[in-house]
Amino acid sequence: MTTSARDTEIEALRQQVADRDAKLRDQARKIAELTNDVASLKAVVEKMLAQRGGGMKVPAGQGLLFAEPAAQAEPTKATSEVAAEPDDGSANATTPTKQASKKKGTPRQPCKVDTTGLPRVDVLHDVPEAQRIDPVTGKPLVLTGEHVSEELDYQRAKLLVKRHRRPIYGLPPEEAAHRTIAPVTADLPPSPIEGCAASPMLLAWLIVQKYGNHLPLYRQEEIFARDGLRLPRQTMCDWTLAAAEALKPIADRMLAQVCSGVVLQIDDTPVMCQAGRGEPNFQAYLWTFVSPQQAGVVYRFTAGRASQLLADEMRGFHGMLVGDGFSGNSAAANKVDNSIVVAGCWAHVIRKFRDAEKEAPGTSELLCSNIQRLYEVERESDERQLDREARVALRKQKSRPILAEIFSRVRRLQPQFSEAGLMGKALAYVRNQRAALRQFLHEGLAPIDNNACERSIRPIAIGRNNWLFAGSMRGGRAAAVLYTLIESCKLGGVDVLGYLADVLVRVATHPASKIDELLPANWAKHFAATASA
Repeated sequence: MTTSARDTEIEALRQQVADRDAKLRDQARKIAELTNDVASLKAVVEKMLAQRGGGMKVPAGQGLLFAEPAAQAEPTKATSEVAAEPDDGSANATTPTKQASKKKGTPRQPCKVDTTGLPRVDVLHDVPEAQRIDPVTGKPLVLTGEHVSEELDYQRAKLLVKRHRRPIYGLPPEEAAHRTIAPVTADLPPSPIEGCAASPMLLAWLIVQKYGNHLPLYRQEEIFARDGLRLPRQTMCDWTLAAAEALKPIADRMLAQVCSGVVLQIDDTPVMCQAGRGEPNFQAYLWTFVSPQQAGVVYRFTAGRASQLLADEMRGFHGMLVGDGFSGNSAAANKVDNSIVVAGCWAHVIRKFRDAEKEAPGTSELLCSNIQRLYEVERESDERQLDREARVALRKQKSRPILAEIFSRVRRLQPQFSEAGLMGKALAYVRNQRAALRQFLHEGLAPIDNNACERSIRPIAIGRNNWLFAGSMRGGRAAAVLYTLIESCKLGGVDVLGYLADVLVRVATHPASKIDELLPANWAKHFAATASA
């Protein structure tokens, strides 16, 4: 083959490759257009479903009246044959069993039920005495053992009326005719609410059902009616408000303790509130306060999101404030104490980059992986159980270079994205919050995110599915007190019902100087045993 012919053939091959590349680029362009069309149609469908009320995501296992059990495979032929063969210990009997055990499709074992925390009640099923006779000798049979089997039982909650009878003692009739003395009678047991017909346990049950199990009062009213008690919801509402006011000193003390720490975490969620007297409803806020140094969580209810309202709740705090990028947090901190340092939340940053994943998948994945390296340093600190100073040292050694890399990359990438896009907004958020997102380097007690507060918001979000708004500011503040005690008990593993029933009575006579003993964690140490007894 001559040189010119070879060059011609090479040029033809190059042209074929160029044509193929052009076709591939054209196909890639069409695929991208189709993908965008599908995404647009999906967004339209989701919007339509949401407008029709059908776009709500349902957690696994919910939304079904009866969920079908997991399908169990039919036993294999080998398994059936083994089950039919006698177990005589021979090789022929054992070999098929081993083979069958390796077969797929073995029926699933039922989930084990843990009953170790339940009390046991023995029910005796004895043989009649006439049947305890030896049929051969006619002599009575003796007890040689027993079969014991356990059955889970449920006993319906019982409503009753307690009549407190107090005998009155005085002079006998023959002496009473000549002189009088004051009658002697026993005192009534203390009541949590003066003039309230409900016992402490019933009050605690109402509170736990409404604020712990999210069961509205009108449903409780229907349940009580089925059990023979007519208890209007307005009466239950009055009892609940009075109980919250009695328990408020405990919640106030918990807030004071949380604000006395080095680090304070805050977050908020909107709650619609009725204004009353024909006024339109307004948007109030329920705040959560968490401290890494204190057990539990504190909720506060405010009429809005103004910085002064938040500052009023934070009085006494002088440390590092961890929250999202809400400007009101910084404004409130400055009104409380100019020395308060505001720290950011890296979980918010990850969320923003993940929201922008469809717009820029490579950039989102790269930045999220960089942030995950910060969490790896935190996991190392937790595994090594480092103290406050050692955690700061490790963060400055390992987390500081990662932060420098993240901020440098964000600075280079930001000009490449539109400010109106999700990725542009996420990058701008990081640059605007740069100082706050670095503050955790200097305080070992500060977390790198505000997830502890956000987890505390979840019970409110669940309960909001069962109520539309707070009936009044008084009702919102009462809800904050009761949420504080209930959720703190849950976090500390304290019996919520037993705690409320005991503290509702105890708080009225307990010395104010010892109010710390009534906090959920401390109550479990001092009074739980006697309360349950």
